[in-house]
Amino acid sequence: MAKLPKIRPQFRANLAAQGIAFILNITLFVLTNNYFFIWTELACFCFFGGHIAKSPTFIDRNILNHFISVMAYYLISLLIEFNNTLYLCLIFSFTYVYFILRNNGYHKSFNLYMYIQALLIGTTFTSYPFHDKILATIVAYIEAQLILNLAFKFTKVRAVHETELRYHHVFKVSAISWLDFQRPEVRLAIRGAFTAAILYALCSSFHDMKPNWAVVAALSCLQRDDYTASLRAIKGVGIGSLLGWPLAAGLIYLLTDHIEISTALIWIFMLSAMVCSFELFIRPRLWLQILNSVLVLISVICVGVALQIKGLGYLDLKVLNSLIGIVVAMVTLLIWRKLHKSFAQVKTHKICIEIDF
Repeated sequence: MAKLPKIRPQFRANLAAQGIAFILNITLFVLTNNYFFIWTELACFCFFGGHIAKSPTFIDRNILNHFISVMAYYLISLLIEFNNTLYLCLIFSFTYVYFILRNNGYHKSFNLYMYIQALLIGTTFTSYPFHDKILATIVAYIEAQLILNLAFKFTKVRAVHETELRYHHVFKVSAISWLDFQRPEVRLAIRGAFTAAILYALCSSFHDMKPNWAVVAALSCLQRDDYTASLRAIKGVGIGSLLGWPLAAGLIYLLTDHIEISTALIWIFMLSAMVCSFELFIRPRLWLQILNSVLVLISVICVGVALQIKGLGYLDLKVLNSLIGIVVAMVTLLIWRKLHKSFAQVKTHKICIEIDF
């Protein structure tokens, strides 16, 4: 019988920080009724991400690198405004850079939480002013650094902190690391960037002008060059979305007039999703992947209810984009597998010819 995930000792500081940030930001939201603090909480959640080790310095450079990456994306998005072609180019470029740098010494900051945080600004609470979202992200970064230090101070942590290089060292990454197709990270970057761009172009042409959720759903399943792991992630997101759909719809019906309750439920479901994510990192399992997908979907819907976004339409769009995303991810995965076999055959044939000579 499958056991529910539990809070492991190495993750307690992170989860404690998540709890402190939630209590602080949601209390401020309740007192002021200002959505600024909801956005601050979401940004804090992403900044904490998977950080489980205390930095040797007060300012965690990994979180700083994460912050710079997100802000760079936000500012470029702000300059582009409503130019869909340029935004498509931004999605392609950012995805390519994401895969290259996470495999060249920046894996702590260029993580999936950073990618999600960057892309979802365009699709969450679109009526809220963009510059206020940017300001909330700055406040959240300061909060995250302070609260994470506080959480580590009162929690025993054995994990060793891996400090990344300063951000300007990204310009020292060699041209070979960026462009050599023989390198695994370059192949992953090409696969990810084209998947993101094609998916964005298809969805924005038919049903959603900003289908970043579909891009995130697809790319979350294509993080590594691992067919089994990617297939499990695709199944988990697909089944989890279908199971979570009616559950989330029921919550919308029950919570539409109860913003305070839905706000409290954000914390429960987000922290539960975080516990599942940590457990998946240690030991990936399909049922846990499904549970994580259900929890993430319900968390997003609770955020939507708290922000007074139209419920069922918002839910349907999120689920539809998730399903489209995993279908495209599945097609990409199958094509990629075929290409791998073809390249392997060509390489074997080439070696045989060289041996004959």
